[in-house]
Amino acid sequence: MRVFWTAVALLAALLLQTALTQIAPGHARILDPFLIVLVYCGLTGGEMYGMLAGAAAGWIQDIHFGGSVLGLSGLTKILIGFAVGIASTRFHLVEAAARALVLFVATAADALIYTQLAAVFDVASYEVTPVGILVRALVNAVVGVAAYEVLERRGRFRMGVRRRA
Repeated sequence: MRVFWTAVALLAALLLQTALTQIAPGHARILDPFLIVLVYCGLTGGEMYGMLAGAAAGWIQDIHFGGSVLGLSGLTKILIGFAVGIASTRFHLVEAAARALVLFVATAADALIYTQLAAVFDVASYEVTPVGILVRALVNAVVGVAAYEVLERRGRFRMGVRRRA
């Protein structure tokens, strides 16, 4: 059942990102719904589930919104999913402030890792500025924490409770 809900969340992220790209193409990179999904998966399912969700999210992002080289977003999201999953098993990350901090750091790390990987493979990537990373991290943290609260209030998911499928 967990895989089904993850697939639904990734589909919703794809639809949201596609809509943002059509409505405001210049600002579509500010919100990263794929990162929000994979951070939630890492927080609730541990490192393995975070990595798998990151691989799926990154490949979807690469296929639909990527450039000439496929796999950069996938590799970046795998690393982020693994790090979030490891952190969730070692630290108590169920409060809203802790989730916001995880989303903030994951967003900044995502942007920095992606640009470094793009430089290694000599692929053109978007320009990263400190202000741009800060805005993107704040937007992802606010939207992500709000989405996690909505999920928990609906009662389908419980943060911190690991369910085995």
